[in-house]
Amino acid sequence: MNQKASSVGSIAVRMLSRGGSGEVTRVFQRSAYVRVGDNFLLLLWGRLRSPMTINVKGTYGAERWIAVGEKCRLRKDAVELGGGIVDVRGAGLFRSSLLRSRKVTLPGGSALERGVTMLRSLYDVSLSGTTLAADPALKSFVRRTLSPLALGDTQAVYPPTRYIPLIGRGGGFTPAGDDFVGGLVATFNYVARCRKTRQIQIPSVMMQGRTVPESAAILTNSAKGHVDEGLERLVLATTVGTAGFSDELLDVARRGHTSGIDLSLGVLLCEAALAESEGERRALSRCLDALWHT
Repeated sequence: MNQKASSVGSIAVRMLSRGGSGEVTRVFQRSAYVRVGDNFLLLLWGRLRSPMTINVKGTYGAERWIAVGEKCRLRKDAVELGGGIVDVRGAGLFRSSLLRSRKVTLPGGSALERGVTMLRSLYDVSLSGTTLAADPALKSFVRRTLSPLALGDTQAVYPPTRYIPLIGRGGGFTPAGDDFVGGLVATFNYVARCRKTRQIQIPSVMMQGRTVPESAAILTNSAKGHVDEGLERLVLATTVGTAGFSDELLDVARRGHTSGIDLSLGVLLCEAALAESEGERRALSRCLDALWHT
């Protein structure tokens, strides 16, 4: 079975150009993860582009011809699997725009509060049981890390140990805590790259055994600016000084059960803490009031 790719991400291109082999680690109805060295390539029968993704044309999904444990061969022009190949010749290239520096203007407190209120409503109607919003680990993280940042203590965000209690928290293939941290770190480091200040680093070795390897790789890539196009649009929309970003927020928030909500919450609370540290009065406090109904 031969398949054609419509788009290839920049990380996937690098993997293909190096050649070698990979192993399928996860297979879902419309996607499959392939471990290549210490990173992952994602074969996706869908439109969402990311640096690690090869978007495959058509509706013929992964479960029908790819199996966990299957070996594959990487070529510059294709991925070879037992059931066929995915041909990448002529496919478009996706590279995250968060790798480029721009002038950053953080949202006002009112816009951020409206965004968190929207996320809180989505949590309330979710069918996944206890959500990250009710997790004591999140409240502890806010108290120890985001609240000090809002008061101007930038050093509070850098110790990797602050994030480890959230890694692996919650249900889902990518746990809720991972999604939240991924959104937060992607946003903080984008602002830091634009302003040429220090970035957050969470060594992958510290995540081993706490979460699935695929989720850890996504988080590591996100911290470096290699994010999917949905998260990219949300971060860009919320850092250009405009008050309206509800479309971008809803686009991300509707992913999975609460995965997109958790990811978006990380973006908005990070920006609220940064905005308050720069003089936006009670930006973080207002967002937390909206999140926890206080």
